[in-house]
Amino acid sequence: MIEKDVVIIGAGVAGLYLSRLLEKKGINYITFERNVKVGKYGNRIISNAAFKKLELSKDVIIEEIKEINFVSPSGIKISKTSKEPRGYVTNLGFLENEILSTLKDKSKIIFNHSVEDIDLNEGLLKVNNYEIKSKIIIFASGILQSYLSNKIMVDKPKVVFCYVNEIEGKDRITTILDNEKGHGFYAWIIPLKDHIEVGFGTDQIDTLKGKDLNEVLFSIRYIDKYKGNKKLKKLGGFIPTSLVEKRCDKNWILIGDTSGGEALMGGSIHKSIDEALLASEIIESFINNKISSLEGYDKLWEESIGRGFYEQEKIREVLDHSSNKEIDEVFRIVQGGIIEGEGLINNLFKNIILNLIEIKKSKKKEKINES
Repeated sequence: MIEKDVVIIGAGVAGLYLSRLLEKKGINYITFERNVKVGKYGNRIISNAAFKKLELSKDVIIEEIKEINFVSPSGIKISKTSKEPRGYVTNLGFLENEILSTLKDKSKIIFNHSVEDIDLNEGLLKVNNYEIKSKIIIFASGILQSYLSNKIMVDKPKVVFCYVNEIEGKDRITTILDNEKGHGFYAWIIPLKDHIEVGFGTDQIDTLKGKDLNEVLFSIRYIDKYKGNKKLKKLGGFIPTSLVEKRCDKNWILIGDTSGGEALMGGSIHKSIDEALLASEIIESFINNKISSLEGYDKLWEESIGRGFYEQEKIREVLDHSSNKEIDEVFRIVQGGIIEGEGLINNLFKNIILNLIEIKKSKKKEKINES
């Protein structure tokens, strides 16, 4: 029997960053990762604020982000440009390896070890045929596996299927909308120095059955111009785009993608970072006997970062149930003006769609007045 104060399940960005925070606080922890090493492949964008919190080196930067584009279903483009970088394009593998490299005691990150069973009441975990007793269990394991969600009685977050091609080409960060291809459907372009990533995400995966995903991808307006470009790599996977209802209990907490993603664009690095920071603070209080339960994490989460996510959920609902005609209309109105907002895609996108909400309210009011 091995005893630890904290067991972290998962060595992605959330799990590794929490490991670093606990190491700095001198808390006795161990982190289990089922893969044989860190460094899951996947291009990501990261804000300036998140970059600073992770204390990253410039080695992880693939591209600086100084221009962000949004394209409506009919091809109307809105751009936001800045002299200074608003953020960076990086890769998940770069981030995970860099965070791991900053740990003084890397032996506490145990690879190729899967959690086979959990008794939450007793704080017992069965890992690779041996048992560990822990005061605190942190789930940072990405989208919850079925047997884990059953153990902690938490519904899985809503997920979006993403399909990606890396191809030859040059472009800027771009988000493309098209609700006729499915409610909540969006596509994107990410610059990667000497080539680009093009991809789409949809929560209506059933509509893709039997279809050639490349044909779907390169039929999307604005991406269609790259149809003949050389294909370098294909990727696919799922990202969470809703929050779970319960993030903690007496002796466990969910962080990162395990607790859900941002409604507008899905899982994000900054959410993983903020939740790891919050978890580290409440863990320290628990270990030092200042609190007797981790149940207060939910309240802290609501107070510190919850509002923005709930705002996004409302905006996403409006967006998903808007016609392409309505989306084009708001793009025409916003086009030529200044997109307000700091940060990256979610903040700017939110402010564009708030205009759509106002238009809908105005039209509803007109109908009431007419009647």
